[in-house]
Amino acid sequence: MNSINKKHLIIFLLFFTNSCYYNWYKPMGYLFTHMPKGGTPGFELGWRHGCESGLGSQFAGALYMNFYTWKRDADLVVSNPDYNKIRKKYRKELAKVNWNNIQEVKKNFSDYNSIFWGAHAFCRHSVLGMLNTAEMDPALPGDERYNPAAHSIGNVWKMTGKGDTRIGTGFW
Repeated sequence: MNSINKKHLIIFLLFFTNSCYYNWYKPMGYLFTHMPKGGTPGFELGWRHGCESGLGSQFAGALYMNFYTWKRDADLVVSNPDYNKIRKKYRKELAKVNWNNIQEVKKNFSDYNSIFWGAHAFCRHSVLGMLNTAEMDPALPGDERYNPAAHSIGNVWKMTGKGDTRIGTGFW
């Protein structure tokens, strides 16, 4: 491969990866594009943490639990938070917050807490609905042992599903 083709390939890859959304490489990563616009930085962080926690829940199934996990930050929900620790921890995500204005900081923390469970439910039910459409129900406590032969990510495109399997897959 000559140097001109290598340069074109590098430029193409840079444009391609910069146009991607948050968690584009993970299953159901497109759900992060449904975050309401115009929120505070705390709201956006709460949405991301809530959505990742919902996708990493037991209701989403084992596949999603491999990619996502519980993200709710205890430092942001305590009654007496350590502002310096949080500012260092979320330097990029909360960069637009004026840390000298305590009211603005508290508003961002309040926004984080108010959206977390809504985003959690939205993302959890989005993936659960898609799995149910493909006749895949996650194993709950007390259910029979998980049978990997009965569940496959390919079931999403089965013709015998409970509904239109194209809905919720991200391809339509």
